[in-house]
Amino acid sequence: GQFDVARGPKAMQPTPRFPQAKWFHDYRVMFEQMSDQIDAVTICVPDHMHYPIAMEAIRRKKHVYVEKPLCRCITEVRALHAAAKKAGIVTQMGNQGRAAEGIRQAREWVQAGLIGQVHTVHAWTNHTHTLYSHPPYEDPPTGEPETPPDTLQYDLWQGVAPVRPYQRSRSHQSWRGYVDYGCGALGDWGCHQLDAANYALELGAPTSVEAMGTEEKKGTFPTSNTVTYRFPARGSRPAVEVRWFDGGLFPPQPVEGFQFADNGGSIFYGSKGLLWVNSHSASARLLPESRMQEMVSSLPAKSIPRVVGGPHLEWVNAIRTGGQCGSNFDYAAPLAEIALLGVAAVRARTRLEWDPIRAQVTNHAFANKYIGPGYEYRPGWGV
Repeated sequence: GQFDVARGPKAMQPTPRFPQAKWFHDYRVMFEQMSDQIDAVTICVPDHMHYPIAMEAIRRKKHVYVEKPLCRCITEVRALHAAAKKAGIVTQMGNQGRAAEGIRQAREWVQAGLIGQVHTVHAWTNHTHTLYSHPPYEDPPTGEPETPPDTLQYDLWQGVAPVRPYQRSRSHQSWRGYVDYGCGALGDWGCHQLDAANYALELGAPTSVEAMGTEEKKGTFPTSNTVTYRFPARGSRPAVEVRWFDGGLFPPQPVEGFQFADNGGSIFYGSKGLLWVNSHSASARLLPESRMQEMVSSLPAKSIPRVVGGPHLEWVNAIRTGGQCGSNFDYAAPLAEIALLGVAAVRARTRLEWDPIRAQVTNHAFANKYIGPGYEYRPGWGV
């Protein structure tokens, strides 16, 4: 167990099931002292430290479960994916809806033609959006530096990121709203709410992405955004437009009286009907509800194997059997890239044309800085 440097000593309390578990403040020390006793690692620290910790684990051929959005930028995602593939380890990204029922229903129903050819998908979240944007922040900060609590080893918390004076707003719950550490609302929720569309439609890479949002302060993300992706036709599937909404913005009403849940979901628009998938792809429904009731007795048979026990058990079982998880990096890395390309567009505040082979923005050279980390990693972290 690694000490959660932002939550304090409660994170270091031994559990009744594992009274002999060892706790460390620094994952590097943990690996030095007991690497030969470790088979697998779960990584659920702030986004900016996913890459260095996961890379160190992969170098040591440890199986990894990495929380979404996998990494903080696309160059990190590609490097991590390649390293994991070379190491031959079992991987899983923490977009737990990939193991859920709704995402399987969405794929089965779309492939069976229940809503015809899908041409548009709307996805959203409004979950605690105040965590994703902040009061004015300049570089250096305009606010006075604060004293870190005794329970926080702030230098370890900063990790690879640039050295900044400690301020509570940047290093506790709201770190996702700062570009040094997080990826805003889209980075946090995109891999959940875009997952059903990615799986059901086999989206691939978009050709362009365009973001519009409220004004942001330097170093932070806008309070509200809408992002439009365009995916080219693929096989028998036509081109698809995917639109993202967050921070109090919601899609147009799909049917009269539809209630948009704050935590989010997605709505598929097809030539023959509509499909709603709720947050984390937990379940799927045809819209309007009268259509769902009409079709309930003649829905397609379940053709995709179901996951029993959730994504963590799926990962553990794959390690034991040599199998593969639903959100293994071959699947998860392209999904993470979709979310992170949207984050790049939010930061660039313009339309980006995308070359997925070269991993480059082709119409605005300046925007390519948002495809990478955007800063030099601090030395001493192995990246």
